[in-house]
Amino acid sequence: MNAAVTKERQIFISIASYRDMYLPFTIDSAIANAVHPDRLVFGICWQADETENLDRFIGDPRFRIRKYAYAASLGYGWSRAEVQKLYDGEKYHLLIDSHSSFAPGWDENLIAQLESKPSDKPLLTTSSPPFTFDEARNVVIPWKGTEYDGVPLMKCDIIRPAGWLDIQMSPERKSQPHQKTAFTCCNFVFTHGAWILDVPEDPAMINAGHEGPLSLRTFTHGYDIYLPDEIQVWHLDYNNYPNGYRHKVWEVKSSQWQNDRTDLMVSRLQTLVYGKGDLRSLGRYGPGNERSIAEWGKAAGLNLTL
Repeated sequence: MNAAVTKERQIFISIASYRDMYLPFTIDSAIANAVHPDRLVFGICWQADETENLDRFIGDPRFRIRKYAYAASLGYGWSRAEVQKLYDGEKYHLLIDSHSSFAPGWDENLIAQLESKPSDKPLLTTSSPPFTFDEARNVVIPWKGTEYDGVPLMKCDIIRPAGWLDIQMSPERKSQPHQKTAFTCCNFVFTHGAWILDVPEDPAMINAGHEGPLSLRTFTHGYDIYLPDEIQVWHLDYNNYPNGYRHKVWEVKSSQWQNDRTDLMVSRLQTLVYGKGDLRSLGRYGPGNERSIAEWGKAAGLNLTL
């Protein structure tokens, strides 16, 4: 198979992992459940401690790994941006968290879902439902067959005075074919690889508050954002971590660092969403020109004023 054909069939899987004991499980689940595991390419920003080991993946040509001591991490947006530097033209792109579980045949399923959408620039996303483990360490989908089953919608609240866009899973479930949303959730995005080039991660966005700005930028770059037809990726219930505690970058950063970086993030958020600064200052992390910010606000049902 020549290189061009291979690229057309590959999926670039973006994972930013911070001291995550479940990273190997996530990789194994993706590979074991893929119809074509040879077509997977893993881009990993591995912010590791001394207990973690990925030796069995090192040297596998499917893996591109940037390893950093966890104390060197600069937050969420930075780690996602580091992963994106590893992208090399693969046709499809899957963005997930480092604690995910996959359905059998997920790769063919997601490609079929994406290519069925009536759009030149489709993107699939939702807030992935939870999974957990039973006593034998088998994956359990606790919502399966319950009133919570199905594809979750997402909702967003503006938290003032800063104007944070708080995107959360809605109790409502998808009810229509090709149902759209105005929001992206970064524990599951599946789209074409071109999205990485069109809407690159802003390294200044240090925490999950970046999802609102990313949603706006995706929309204004002309992407049609759809809920998936069915769930193919689940997100780990955090109670599965020892004592329910998942490591976060803030635990090794000074209060001054956190305050300074948060101020920068708020400034960029307010410039992008609320017009409180010069959009040109955002450079390649600003809005697109295919749709307006006001159109996104209307689609999102938000009053974009402070």
